Amino acid sequence: MARIDARDVFRMVNILDGIVTVVAATHVLPLEATLGAVVASQAALAAACLCPRCSFVGPTITRATTAERQVALTFDDGPNETLSPRILDILAQYRAKASFFCIGTQARRRPELVRRLAMAGHTIENHSWSHSARFALLGPQKLAREIDDTQNLLADLCGRLPAYFRAPAGFRNPWLAPLLAERALHYAAWSRRGFDTLDAVPARVLRRVLRHIQPGAILLLHDGRNACDRQGHPVIETVLPTLLQEIEARGLRAVDLPTLLAAGGSVERLSMRSRA
Repeated sequence: MARIDARDVFRMVNILDGIVTVVAATHVLPLEATLGAVVASQAALAAACLCPRCSFVGPTITRATTAERQVALTFDDGPNETLSPRILDILAQYRAKASFFCIGTQARRRPELVRRLAMAGHTIENHSWSHSARFALLGPQKLAREIDDTQNLLADLCGRLPAYFRAPAGFRNPWLAPLLAERALHYAAWSRRGFDTLDAVPARVLRRVLRHIQPGAILLLHDGRNACDRQGHPVIETVLPTLLQEIEARGLRAVDLPTLLAAGGSVERLSMRSRA
């Protein structure tokens, strides 16, 4: 099957919008219909870029197919000098492994903590350099810098190049997928997330993560920042031990993302593939 570059789709939509606009200028089509078509197509592109698990802008891993009773634990936005060590201790207590998607600037501030996570057997992955709120608006050169600076730093700290990338808040644009493909990086989304940065009620966070959980699920939590309960405690400190107990009670095992995918292979919601 021929591979389709997400950028080509982006260009084609804009070319078609331009053609429709020219046709409208000749009064072949009603102006209202033309404007509606252009707005609808651009809205669809924007929605695809802002949908964290959508494959329209590139290959996206959302879960794995595996015969093993495993789920992947992933943590975003760290390392954090307070939360990350606490999470590390809880994971060790339950003999669980995880993947930490680290922000480059955070890793640069706390290199010893990144090394500690890696030495404990967890994998360190790429979550951009600055975690900019404007990430999805960046052009190819700035995106490449966000990726490469983080790759180089994490490789220096851990002795291993990250194999997976996750965008800030999961928001992307069509230029990202080709850049990842050139670097042999895979885009990792998730199956279930707890919204633990927003919701300080542990029961609700836990319920979201465990809802319809199945082998092959990729779970998203955060070690970089967390909502705090009424006592001022980060919600993850309450949620994680209970989550790991429940995973074990269901006959599942918490592993890092590469281990989960190696056990069976990823299910990518693909209507297109980026060029290698």
